[in-house]
Amino acid sequence: MEEKKLKTYRCKICGFVYKCEELPEDYVCPICGAPASMFEEVEEE
Repeated sequence: MEEKKLKTYRCKICGFVYKCEELPEDYVCPICGAPASMFEEVEEE
């Protein structure tokens, strides 16, 4: 069984981190209310 790879996205405004397979276009940051366009994908180490 193949595991789905989670990606990590971080809000550029408040730094909130969200892990998911793909960030939904209509996602809104639960902390500061920023839209998905204000999130950047970060590489995990």
